[in-house]
Amino acid sequence: MKLALLFTCATGLLSAHNRVDFLTPPQLVPEAIAKEIPCVRPMREGIFNISSQDVGEKFVVHCFGHGGCGWTTFLGSVEYAIGLFQERYPSPESAPAIRVIGAGCMGLCSAIELTRRGYRVAAISTKELYDIPSWNAAGYFAVVSVKISPEQEEMVREINFSTFHSYQQIERGEHPYLSAAATRFIPVYCSADTHSGVEDLEEQGLIPPREVVDIDFGNGVVHHDYNKFMTYFFDVTTLMQELHREVNRLGIPVEMQEVQEFDDLAEVVVFNCGGLGGGDLAHDNKMIPVRGHLLMLSEKAGTEHMDYMIYTKVKQEGKEEYVYLFPRTSFVIPQNGSLEPANGVLGGSFIIGADKLPREDLAELDRVEFKRLLDRNQEFFYGK
Repeated sequence: MKLALLFTCATGLLSAHNRVDFLTPPQLVPEAIAKEIPCVRPMREGIFNISSQDVGEKFVVHCFGHGGCGWTTFLGSVEYAIGLFQERYPSPESAPAIRVIGAGCMGLCSAIELTRRGYRVAAISTKELYDIPSWNAAGYFAVVSVKISPEQEEMVREINFSTFHSYQQIERGEHPYLSAAATRFIPVYCSADTHSGVEDLEEQGLIPPREVVDIDFGNGVVHHDYNKFMTYFFDVTTLMQELHREVNRLGIPVEMQEVQEFDDLAEVVVFNCGGLGGGDLAHDNKMIPVRGHLLMLSEKAGTEHMDYMIYTKVKQEGKEEYVYLFPRTSFVIPQNGSLEPANGVLGGSFIIGADKLPREDLAELDRVEFKRLLDRNQEFFYGK
């Protein structure tokens, strides 16, 4: 008991020099949960696939496998992919019509950027419009939930930095088709043992240096020695709506079509941005479906938690699990594309291999994970 008391006192002394940030947590009463959303991240082991190849008579540019950092890298990834394409077709006059596969952020942005540069996009093919990972991303600008091999780290950094500069342009209202309403530069709090995914941005001076602070939720729960970074929150529903709006403005057709083989397409040039389906088309055996779970919050959760983000690790049942809170303001209904309002989103699950489970077992896994997710958020914010 005496040792425990001494340790507690020492811990208090060690953190006494920290500034205290007083944060209001979301209300987590049952009626504050607006929607439970299971989702699958299309992650690729090693690095996402941005490459080009000849497949029979087709010239295929791949851009898929970004896992949980698709929105953090999408503008830089598309720029990189178009650079590969332009090595073969440097000018619109020399290029045939292009087919884009996939209506997530990579596919929509690829079609837009190609069209804006004078190339002809015949159509975007997609088997889904709304039941797509891009609609379900949490909205945190950080390189997380992606497996990167050491030899590919530099490429990822360059793509990450390029996309960050584009978000700065969006925030200033200077982007040609994405509005300032889609992004905010706000704090994120991470425990000292959590890889935040923004360390490279800090090292390059693109964001302010981290502060070490204590978090006080005003209810008796205090977390010591948290890293406070500044980075972007982006509203994925706004971004997806604006991408679709620009696709429509440019007159790019969107066709509901599940492509089984590249030979199914009439076009000679294909941009393969199909996520997990794109991996199947490319016969890429490094693709890893990673299941995640989101709890969308309703107005009953309150509003005072909408000016900060949490991305941290906690212990639950002897395992390290994640807790994150981001200030999303809406979510899409996959069946019809309608939007519902939200007052934030909770998340933090990364489950590999769940796609192989029978339907009943998958439903049970989701039920358990949603409960575990809520339990650890209750513990983190309220200590119960």
